[in-house]
Amino acid sequence: MKNVLLRTIVVPLATRAGTALAAYLMAQGLDGTLADQFANAVLAIVLVVCDVITGKALALVGADHREGA
Repeated sequence: MKNVLLRTIVVPLATRAGTALAAYLMAQGLDGTLADQFANAVLAIVLVVCDVITGKALALVGADHREGA
């Protein structure tokens, strides 16, 4: 269930936010390569935090079943 939530909701939202952040930084005059690296780092941090939060939330409600394990 956690993987479904992450794949269908969190990842698309985070990738669009990362793209918007990179476009904003480039519009402010930042180099495109640096803006891309920064947006990728922020995206990775957001995805890890969302994974931890959803894992903890599902564990609290007792729905933390290991998929494929």
